[in-house]
Amino acid sequence: MQLYEMGQAVAQRRAELDLTQAQLAKLAGLSRLTINQLESGKLKDLGINKLITLMSVLGLELAASARPQQRGLYKAAVSANVSYEGHLTERQLAKALASGQIPAGCESQISTILDEVPVPVVVKAVEEASMSSGTPARQIWKNLAAWSKALHLYRGVWV
Repeated sequence: MQLYEMGQAVAQRRAELDLTQAQLAKLAGLSRLTINQLESGKLKDLGINKLITLMSVLGLELAASARPQQRGLYKAAVSANVSYEGHLTERQLAKALASGQIPAGCESQISTILDEVPVPVVVKAVEEASMSSGTPARQIWKNLAAWSKALHLYRGVWV
C-alpha cells in the first residue's frame, strides 16, 4: 500500500468517526497540515512511528501483504523494448533470468531493465521467472549481479 492510499483510508475513517482534521491531528500528535497533506496525497514521507500512531488512533491496521498479480515479466519486457529495434519477449526474459544467459542482441534491453525499470517491477519479474522455471530466486539474483557487473551498469542495487 502506498502512502497516498493510506491517506485515502485515513480520510475515509476520519469521516466515519466524524472528526475534523484538526481533531485527528491533536489526537495523533501531528499537525493539521500533515493530516491535510496525507489525505490529499501531497505528503511525500511520514515516519513509521507517526503512521503507526495515527492508524492506531483511527482503529486501522497497518499490515504487510503481497501485492496482487503484477505481471512483472511483461512490464519489464515492454519497458525494455521501448527504445530498441530488437524485441525481448516475456518468455525470453524469463529464460534469461533463470539461465543467466542474455539472448543475443538483447544486451541493451537487459541494461534498460536493470538500470531504468522500477525496482519493484524487476523484483516481481524475478519472482515470476523463479516460479515458472523452478530456478531458485537466489540464483536469479546472482545472475542479475553478474549482468550488472558485465554490462557496467550504474544502478548498484543488483551487485
